[in-house]
Amino acid sequence: MREVAEFVRKSVAAGHSARVGRVVAFKGFGGRRAGEAIVLTEDGSSAGQLLGGIADDAIAASAGEGPAELVEVAVGDTDAVAAGLACGGVATVLSSEVAALPEALWSALAADMPVALVTRPDWAAAPGALVLVDDATTGQLERYGSVGDADLDELAETAARGALRRGSDSTEVLVTQGVRFVVEGYFPTTTLVVVGEGSLAEALVAQGGMLSWSVAIESEWHDQADARIRALGRADALVVLSHDHELGTAALAAGLASSCYLGALGSRHTQERRRGHLAARGVAAEELDRIHGPVGLDLGARTPEETAVSIVAEILAHRSGRRPGALSATTGPING
Repeated sequence: MREVAEFVRKSVAAGHSARVGRVVAFKGFGGRRAGEAIVLTEDGSSAGQLLGGIADDAIAASAGEGPAELVEVAVGDTDAVAAGLACGGVATVLSSEVAALPEALWSALAADMPVALVTRPDWAAAPGALVLVDDATTGQLERYGSVGDADLDELAETAARGALRRGSDSTEVLVTQGVRFVVEGYFPTTTLVVVGEGSLAEALVAQGGMLSWSVAIESEWHDQADARIRALGRADALVVLSHDHELGTAALAAGLASSCYLGALGSRHTQERRRGHLAARGVAAEELDRIHGPVGLDLGARTPEETAVSIVAEILAHRSGRRPGALSATTGPING
């Protein structure tokens, strides 16, 4: 959605009507990234694509079907592989009239602000969508639009807040009090700040790069480092590797002033010393509990590269609200 936001804004400014489609649920395909979107305007121009282009026609076919429409798209293995997908599957595509979505959605996406969008696809009237923006300029969650009435708006806002707590792009179709909602969360690129140097820091840069994260290494304390860490959001992470207690304590104190994931390398004894230094600064016990230390999942990691995998895996599990475990031991969906 973020990639098509500027296109939508220009289309609206030019007076064109348009529909935007995105995959909100799927089975199969070998997994897909959340956030893919396509926009089709009345004059035939477009931006973005869905499932390698396979689902694009479903958006064109939904024109005139109402403010928002859920469409099922089934793709066979042969067509899926030809489009660059791992295998076939069934996708649920949400097609919405751009005019039925709050204008603040596109402004917030273009400005790289975290956004949650709740759509009521079974609602024949417009508007039928509510947007919650984590506004960096005000420091507040700003609400725009409506899903029909005040009581349902409160339910929609609760669902939107849940999406924003995840800290990563997500989609969910849910039914509450007999009303179906589609809940989407969109976040800017994840920033990972690593405090410390060495082979593990380099391995974290490599791991973050594979996920298209922005990774910054801080090896000493200065005002710019403090400001960078305090500006981290829900989608971001801070990992302290340094055993320099002044540097580590300053970094963690700055991280606790943000909403990001916090991790710290070191033995359990080292963790207690860090907690003591932070407590001496007046940090409350419940705030100290936000720190994941020793950082990382218990994967039996030994090398810097393996340890980086365990750290990044814990960040992903934390953001998704999952308790890590083997997929073979679970019964729920395997793609998020």
